[in-house]
Amino acid sequence: MSRFFLEQALLGRHAVIEGDDAAHIAKVLRLKPGASIEVVAAGRVYLATLTEVSPNRVTAEVGDVLANSGESDLPIHLYQSLPKGDKLELVIQKATELGVESITPVVTERVVVKLKPDSLAKRLARWQRIALEAAKQSRRGKIPTIGLPISLGELPPVPQSHLALVAWEEDSAPLRVALSGQDVAAVHLLVGPEGGLTPREVDWLRERGWRSISLGPRILRTETAPLALLAIVQYELGDLGGGK
Repeated sequence: MSRFFLEQALLGRHAVIEGDDAAHIAKVLRLKPGASIEVVAAGRVYLATLTEVSPNRVTAEVGDVLANSGESDLPIHLYQSLPKGDKLELVIQKATELGVESITPVVTERVVVKLKPDSLAKRLARWQRIALEAAKQSRRGKIPTIGLPISLGELPPVPQSHLALVAWEEDSAPLRVALSGQDVAAVHLLVGPEGGLTPREVDWLRERGWRSISLGPRILRTETAPLALLAIVQYELGDLGGGK
């Protein structure tokens, strides 16, 4: 059954879907009044029955709240150093499928991408759109937050009840050990750019509660590392593989 995120708040028991989603329902799925869909509003998933269908506007009567099986109980926040090209788009798409709570691009010392202020709004809108489509496809109950790029010094403090891990190819501390026996409220993950993080950056992170870890004997690309890290953390501490 298709799932749609509502841009507008529920009007009582009625939902309104407009724009591309309305066109998709009418022209691609070719659904008719009486057909059932799932709608997501304010983090809740509802069963809904279509009442009016047109390419510009779809209305539905909202019914029961459904079990939100698409969300992990473990919030995972990813901080991805800005990679070259369109690699961040791949990371956003796949990290959304893996259940990430938020993704924030980070400008570290070896980042070579120069974002122009006049194009940043357009890029952010595209990143958010990719997250939305991936959330629909993977039947998420929420859309991950995509933040504006920040510097390393702007990283928020890590609460004591959270686990913060930075993947660093120069480290030998196994990720498996870092995750063993952990019972935390949330996890924060940071991955460097193509050239990696500098020792000075890693030391700065360690001083602020981050734990540097190794992902193994092979060097992973900047777009591969966050997905491997996220999948392992979700498997060990979250719900990947039918866990929590």
